Amino acid sequence: MLSTTSIQRTKSNTIPEWEINSEVAFEPVSRNPYELSYACLLIPRFSTHYLIGDLADNLYDWMKQICVSFGWRLDYLSVQPNYLQWILRVLPTTSPAYFMSVTRRQTSQEILENFPRVKKENRSKDFWAPGYLVIVSTSPHPSKMIKDYIQLTRQQQGIISRRD
Repeated sequence: MLSTTSIQRTKSNTIPEWEINSEVAFEPVSRNPYELSYACLLIPRFSTHYLIGDLADNLYDWMKQICVSFGWRLDYLSVQPNYLQWILRVLPTTSPAYFMSVTRRQTSQEILENFPRVKKENRSKDFWAPGYLVIVSTSPHPSKMIKDYIQLTRQQQGIISRRD
């Protein structure tokens, strides 16, 4: 191994001076070196099920509990009558399919247990419409994207025709 004092800079030497005399500094490695932010959206399975009143109030609490339980950071949460939207920060090893599956399952279970009318009308064990909308973002979904997603989902469900 050569020390910096043993290297002489000459015309034939190709090592730049700044490489010879520079010091290397290592930064400490964090347990969570970085996180990814996702904007997430779910809509109720039935267009007649609105996220209002007690159901909306409970969703705020349930979402916070789910995120704390799984070590996710909830940066934004919006409960609107026809959709649930949130921004989540997770480790890169956490897939969107995983956190969406957990969120769907946990919130569906709470809604169907605590709101008998909804359970009577929805015979599935999933309160939410098929699919979800997830984008890598630190900002909420644009309103046009939400509107288009809801319309496309309702078309796929056969609730509205393509002409509506």
